[in-house]
Amino acid sequence: MTAAGGTIPRVAPRAGTGVARLVLVGFMGAGKSTVGPLLGHALDWDFVDLDDEIAGREGSHPAEIIRRHGIERFRTLESKVARELLRRERVVLAMGGGWAAQPGHMASLGQGSLSVWLRVTPETALARIRASDPPRPLLEGPDPHAVATNLLRGRIAHYGLSTITIETEGRSPGEVAREILQHPGVTEPDTEESE
Repeated sequence: MTAAGGTIPRVAPRAGTGVARLVLVGFMGAGKSTVGPLLGHALDWDFVDLDDEIAGREGSHPAEIIRRHGIERFRTLESKVARELLRRERVVLAMGGGWAAQPGHMASLGQGSLSVWLRVTPETALARIRASDPPRPLLEGPDPHAVATNLLRGRIAHYGLSTITIETEGRSPGEVAREILQHPGVTEPDTEESE
């Protein structure tokens, strides 16, 4: 698969590690929904974006669910759908930006999950969101930067519980995906195959 930053070849998941799923966490705009499909392709695993899964089941994008029913209703749906998805194997999951900060969520990952924090600054997140995503209700208001900074500050400790932390600043999705794939818990060394 070709991505910004080069081709991502298929690789063999590392045998004997017990890793059945990769769980991408991080702030909105960190790149979870962009990097996830690259990882899924490389590992020959499914990719599921939690927000897209919720939208498919509910018939509304998460932003619309939050506007109509409130953040608490959305968090309840998010928790329920995530619990189901975390039972799957051979899957890369992109969790919503606030999922990891909800009580017990990171602890619920359990055996077989390798969590990856895609780290991003509020400035980069806002730039990425403005460039590609629908409006985010949590960032609406007169000072989105202040809101993003405060949200991120409150979530860092939760994201930091991840097995792996990857810096995304100034890096292409392909570069980020390759770094994740090189982690010893993810793939066998020197097993890249040509496409």
